[in-house]
Amino acid sequence: MLFRVLCISALLLPGLAKAQAPINLPSETFKQQLRNQYMRNDTAQAIISLYSKRQAGGVSWMVGGALAGLRLATSGGREVASGPGYSVSQDAPSAGVVLLATLPFVGYGLGKLLHYGNANLAAQLTAYGAGQPLPRSLRRKLKPRFFSTPIIQYTPVPATPAK
Repeated sequence: MLFRVLCISALLLPGLAKAQAPINLPSETFKQQLRNQYMRNDTAQAIISLYSKRQAGGVSWMVGGALAGLRLATSGGREVASGPGYSVSQDAPSAGVVLLATLPFVGYGLGKLLHYGNANLAAQLTAYGAGQPLPRSLRRKLKPRFFSTPIIQYTPVPATPAK
């Protein structure tokens, strides 16, 4: 059951994110500023893409864990089977069971958010811009797909909200 809820939430969340209008969050404007600052450097662009993907992954792990916990917490007791002279019922899980089931997912997502936060991104790019070599762990994570992302200069578009 938990696996089914996680699979469904993993399938629905990316579609919901694409369907909504773009929102300029402070972290996104920060990354846009970094992208404009390192416009001609493909390695810096790949590092920004890597950190963006990992941050989004951390958020999705946390949201998936929270949705699974919510589903477990709201599942009430129900009658599973009954017949002549007997009745089998299933009790709702306790709060401890819900926490034990969801805490690893939320904790993993929080760990990704902390490790791939904007402060660490700025520190890596500052060190790289100063001429220091990239750490081995970061070099190993930079795959060709991060270098193949097109570099598009961000231009803000004035928008008026619909009434």
